[in-house]
Amino acid sequence: MVELNNPCLQGDNYSAEHGCFEGPEKLLEIWFSPSPNSLADHQDLHYDSSEGGDLSSTEEDDPKDVARFSPPRPSSPVHAKYKSGLRIVPRPVWDDVLARVKCTVLNTITNDHVDAYLLSESSMFVYPHKLILKTCGTTTLLLALPRLLEIAKQYCGFEKVWRVFYSRKAFMFPERQTGPHRSWDSEVTFLDKYFDNGSAYKIGKKESDHWYLYLTKPADDVLHHPPPHLDMNEPVAADSDTVPVHVKESQVPSGASTPISRDDMSPFGNRGHSYPDQTVEILMTHLGADAMKRGFYHNAEETVSGIEGGRWVDKTTGIGALYPDAQLDSFLFEPCGYSSNGLKDDRYFTIHVTPEPACSYASFETNIPVESSHKAAEGTKSPIETLVRQVVRIFEPETFTVTFFTSHHKEHHSHSHMISSMTSVEGYKREDRILYEFDGYDLVYGHYQRQ
Repeated sequence: MVELNNPCLQGDNYSAEHGCFEGPEKLLEIWFSPSPNSLADHQDLHYDSSEGGDLSSTEEDDPKDVARFSPPRPSSPVHAKYKSGLRIVPRPVWDDVLARVKCTVLNTITNDHVDAYLLSESSMFVYPHKLILKTCGTTTLLLALPRLLEIAKQYCGFEKVWRVFYSRKAFMFPERQTGPHRSWDSEVTFLDKYFDNGSAYKIGKKESDHWYLYLTKPADDVLHHPPPHLDMNEPVAADSDTVPVHVKESQVPSGASTPISRDDMSPFGNRGHSYPDQTVEILMTHLGADAMKRGFYHNAEETVSGIEGGRWVDKTTGIGALYPDAQLDSFLFEPCGYSSNGLKDDRYFTIHVTPEPACSYASFETNIPVESSHKAAEGTKSPIETLVRQVVRIFEPETFTVTFFTSHHKEHHSHSHMISSMTSVEGYKREDRILYEFDGYDLVYGHYQRQ
């Protein structure tokens, strides 16, 4: 039986206060395996449940041991034939986690690959092998981390975390945050209690528009049965150069080459896919007043709120046309505000909008590969430039930041490809562009100001 911590009423907003809302989200992505096809290599499915175990933890416990104990497994955790891994976790368990964070589930959509939860404060996506939790306002996202590790062990037998990514934009009202979110240093200190070999970065020139990133390296020791022909120390050719597969974090000059992975061998998150593991975030501030009035306020005389209102926003604003073949789940709040999740096969996108002029903010995030969904339009140099233009037209921001995060891949790997993806956007001046090369991933960061 799951004990709930008195979750709030559906749709309640814990964070709206003092007339403004903290739009920028905290984003936590936890991978327990590089692929849903390799779950068994990362699970302990043979422990004796008679040994028992305790889901509770104390301040004296070593946080790095939280996910290593062996609690009894539920007798029948699977509630859908096609589900596995984290997707077998019962809904009340997730409700309890979200109550700790201070948000609730508004609606869910699902397909054969992933479950998408639309939350009162942003979104959660649950795959068999990984979980993405994104919350805004003054939610205490990181306080859910110990419980998430316990759940992964109890229901799935995951022995330890494979990779972690945590990121956020600079807060508009940092003084309102609580717990470990009072500062970036506090968040990093909290994460370091649970993970080894974490690296933290502060990216961007403008203090108000900094983007923060914390990530860990792949935990190769959890790969129980790596392919016998794969030598992780063997150099792999990239264009005309020879470079190691594992590359130390560093900033890389434009035009350099990135290591490429061979078919289904790279433990960087793209195993079994024709495209890399790729995440694009577009974080927008000072949104156009007319654009906000057209679709992101609830007017009782003209529109309804909730799911039906969300469908109206999708059609009115053009959001529904971004991925016309995707399964879309949207919500219009009262008196204003909008959230949506979209699923396209095993990939997702999500949008969140705070339209009030004093704190206007919108975020767009997707892991749908831009090469597969947005062909370069006339006058653009890359598919991602096409996507950015489409999104920016909807919200008309004064400033916005783009982060393009992609794993190394045999067909999409060159730094020149990454750099060309962050060139120019009509009507805006690019004030900052930074390229980072991490262990298995590349990141391009760009910041734009309306001309």
